Amino acid sequence: MISPLIEMELKGMRLYKTFLFVNLLLMPFALLFMMIMNSGSRTPEDISYLVSGFIVVSLVSSFLGTLTNRVSNIFEPSVLELYSTLPPRISKVVLAQFLTYSILVLPQVLIGLVVILYYQGVSRINAPLLTLAFLLAFIELGTLAVAIGARIGNPYKAMAVTTILPWLLVVFSPAYYHSSLQVLYLNPVTHPLSCIRSAIGLQEVSPIPWLVSGVLTVIFTALAIRNVGSRYMLEKPF
Repeated sequence: MISPLIEMELKGMRLYKTFLFVNLLLMPFALLFMMIMNSGSRTPEDISYLVSGFIVVSLVSSFLGTLTNRVSNIFEPSVLELYSTLPPRISKVVLAQFLTYSILVLPQVLIGLVVILYYQGVSRINAPLLTLAFLLAFIELGTLAVAIGARIGNPYKAMAVTTILPWLLVVFSPAYYHSSLQVLYLNPVTHPLSCIRSAIGLQEVSPIPWLVSGVLTVIFTALAIRNVGSRYMLEKPF
């Protein structure tokens, strides 16, 4: 059931292909290109630090923002009424959206990793930890997007939120600068960022970011399940 829903989401995105091309490909790769072109006076560690920040910023701006908008569209009353007449449960539709945009955001993540491998070298990369870090980042940000989108249930209101929220999450995180301010730890983006950087050898491995990121993932997942499961339309629970 999930595979046909992913195909349906991909077909439905043809209406937004220009928006998706700019948001998922053009802008992220343009930013990465500018970083690399301006890297002449920086050390390999500095470049890897910036590129790791770029990866997480891309997940926040592209993945979280786009998924929030799409989920909010699904939970608009008129769209919910349509889905109430179709066989798939709305939870499976949302899961298909999560998987679809996870796949679409992978190119910028993988290209960023290739750049990091070039400057850092394979020997400094802890592959199992890096895999776990990205898994946590995708689930944490994805469930946050689902929770927000399902709660708003209006694509126009969601667009306003996704214009401001990614900016706040990026600015108040050590994505592009070094900082030890304690207030940054209130930002949910800070912890998966620390996990990724510890896995690629840019900082020491500490259990605290992993624990906090895991706890946030559980909390956001619970919120997403609650918000998705609390909608009714035509007496059909979703």
